[in-house]
Amino acid sequence: MNRITSDFILKLKRFHLQIFIFLLFSSTLSGQETFPEYDELNVEMSVPRLGTVEIPIAIKGQDAYLPVQELFDFLKIKNELTAEGITGFIVHPDSIYSINFQENYIRFKDEEYELEASDFIETPMGNYLKSNYFGDVFGLDTQFSFRSLSVELDTELELPVIKEMRLKKMRESLNRVRGVVEPDTTIARRYPFFKPGTLDWGVVTTQQSDFENDNRLSLGLGTMFLGGETNLMLNYSSRVPFNSRNQFYQWRYVNNDSRLFKQVSVGRIFTRATSSLFAPVSGVQVSNSPMQNRRSFGTYQLNDYTEPRWTVELYVNNVLIDFTQADASGFYSFEVPLMYGNTAVSLRFYGPWGEERVEERVINIPYNFVPKNEVEYTLSAGIVENEEWQRFSRFNLNYGISNAITLGGGVEYLSEVTSGEVMPFVNSSVRIASGLLFSGEYMYGVKGEGVLSYRSPQNLQVDLNYIKYDENQTAINFNYLEERKISLSTPIRGNNFSMFGRFSLNQIIMPTTEFTTAQMLLSGAVFGVSTNFTTYGIYNDRVKEPTIYSSLSQTYRLPNRFLFSPQVQYDYSRSQFNNLILELERPIFEKGFLNLAYENNFLRDAHIFEVGFRYALDFAQTSLTSRIGNRNTSFVQSARGSMMLDDNTGQILTSNRSAMSKAGLTIIPFLDFNGNGQRDSMEPGVPGMELKNRSGRLSYHENETILRIRDLQPYIDMVIEIDPVSLDNIAWKIPNPKIKVHTVPNHFQEIHVPVEVMGEVGGMVYVDDNGLRGQGRIIINIFDEDGNKAARILSEGDGYFTYLGLKPGKYTAEIDREQLENLGYISEPEAIPFEIKIDEYGDIVDTLEFVLSSR
Repeated sequence: MNRITSDFILKLKRFHLQIFIFLLFSSTLSGQETFPEYDELNVEMSVPRLGTVEIPIAIKGQDAYLPVQELFDFLKIKNELTAEGITGFIVHPDSIYSINFQENYIRFKDEEYELEASDFIETPMGNYLKSNYFGDVFGLDTQFSFRSLSVELDTELELPVIKEMRLKKMRESLNRVRGVVEPDTTIARRYPFFKPGTLDWGVVTTQQSDFENDNRLSLGLGTMFLGGETNLMLNYSSRVPFNSRNQFYQWRYVNNDSRLFKQVSVGRIFTRATSSLFAPVSGVQVSNSPMQNRRSFGTYQLNDYTEPRWTVELYVNNVLIDFTQADASGFYSFEVPLMYGNTAVSLRFYGPWGEERVEERVINIPYNFVPKNEVEYTLSAGIVENEEWQRFSRFNLNYGISNAITLGGGVEYLSEVTSGEVMPFVNSSVRIASGLLFSGEYMYGVKGEGVLSYRSPQNLQVDLNYIKYDENQTAINFNYLEERKISLSTPIRGNNFSMFGRFSLNQIIMPTTEFTTAQMLLSGAVFGVSTNFTTYGIYNDRVKEPTIYSSLSQTYRLPNRFLFSPQVQYDYSRSQFNNLILELERPIFEKGFLNLAYENNFLRDAHIFEVGFRYALDFAQTSLTSRIGNRNTSFVQSARGSMMLDDNTGQILTSNRSAMSKAGLTIIPFLDFNGNGQRDSMEPGVPGMELKNRSGRLSYHENETILRIRDLQPYIDMVIEIDPVSLDNIAWKIPNPKIKVHTVPNHFQEIHVPVEVMGEVGGMVYVDDNGLRGQGRIIINIFDEDGNKAARILSEGDGYFTYLGLKPGKYTAEIDREQLENLGYISEPEAIPFEIKIDEYGDIVDTLEFVLSSR
């Protein structure tokens, strides 16, 4: 029998039950007793916040009766069966109840309710109570629908089962905040000797009227080698000689389970140096700081400028934390979460139509917290690739005295520093109070620095920063004596606007002069228009009058998807306009974008007209730009894309975004006929499987039997949640829908998802009582070949039973022996052997029949 036939039988059976109810009512109204006094059947009961469950009920006349013990067991209400009836308590041990079927009463708390003989039904299988008593006495309101054959239960009590579920969700939410996951299965991390991976490429050609033409080529290779991430980025320019300073190469090994070292980098390293380094450092870096982000407390405000309306991504320790869009002037702001351990913050920039800025800005966060009683270190050593080839090393160690206080220190070395090549330092980070943070550092012979930050509950933030430089130091390449900074920022909201406001004042003290700069910024939306208004002030004690000017930038959304962006700058000191920019943009075709712009620089008397076109192909981002001006004319053509090899299936995938250092997954679901959890040659793929979570970019291949996820962040523990209802057949079951995998960069990890094909067994249970009649609430046990119980089935009111969920194999079905002993029945036959065969759509055996008779 196939699956469609089985579904049809279930629907036909439901229809027969409805016919039974109709005839029962008809016989009652006509005064004829066509059927027995009551009948049992299984129906669905829905409970708010719990869902639905199937329970047996009894129908007598026009009344529905619910099984007391089975209902209380489901709701996890305390109940015990006695010789007189049922006793227990509801929710609280003081709320004691007693249902006495011998003396016909219910006693709950201090009240007693009398029962008529027609209010309950005693059967060998259990006791039923008229449904209205559950609501009138216990506050468990039940409504039975004869039309849909269902029961709805509603209550204001926090039942034990609901409380247990609520506490479970709270624990799950707490674990989610702590980064704790509970998957069904975990894919072990592999460290391959070699894995071919990704290739990034980019071409930019520039032709200019007054300058030499320039052709640039970039090529990035990402692989796995010796168990570590290996990246090589080559950059070529026809105007700049090829040298190693302009190239990037790094091998990085990450193992968060190691106690001695968790990160090892060889090649280009990020040093976090205090000394001025104007060239990259090549060497070795070792650290025991884990790659996973461990949230501390508080945030650090980070803001800067980029191109207008560009998307800025914030990465903390190479993990994407947040992203935002720059406003009409290019201003953006982030709340960087403070993490335990070494916090490396970087930014990546993407244009509104696929442009990508490959440069990354590494920002040093002044606060560095380490969990209580933990020690974290970072050791870096290498060569600075400048003309002097200076030797550089730095060692820092931090200890968490408490979760709010971290002390640290170390030493930095840079050859050819005349004020002292060896520079020891000490530092600290302290959470003084809620919202109040302090960080300080002193480096011998170089500088001392202190940062104090306060954030109020209304999000008003005040930052104070003071730096005192040693006047004889040469490690930092400028002659500052002091730096003083103060910044105030706060959100400003009204009925028609939402703005971010910031005022900052910076002062630099040098041996012979001092500079003071001030900035007042308002950025946000005014009547739905993206607006940025910024005023700058610059003062030097050698100049009598300060320089003050303002910039106003806006973006208007016009009909037909036009964007109009005016920008103007006015100098109050000279009482004149400095600059005017007008830009008009509109998407064209399906993935294209056209922009027209005009710029008038009044200070230089320069007029520039710009026409640009960008188009996003599946494999590349392309652009053509022409800038025609009275001083210079230029034409720029560019293309950028990537390729990624899936060596699991032998396919090469293309993308119009960077793929290097990103992780990928190849998910292959298959029908696991033999149940060994491994894909064999005769086991086909499963089409149409879907995921609940959508991290990265998901795509389907080969008739939707292969799922690929690209653009994932590496070195994170990711849980993939498979949607079990997305499968086409109800006989297909996914035993482990939550799969935990540690993402590894530069290649696709293969994940096979076994889908078990379950069989169905069904049949009837009869009682020989002067003729055969179906008997409900009889327990049928299913045993496998080894004698293990594979299923426990309860027959419905008419004796029918069914169960879906048996793996292929040989089984034996028999009536529960303990129940037979209690009822005084014997079963004919005692046991029925049957076999569930391997079938793509699930085998069905529905010919089992048991006949019970009195001993």
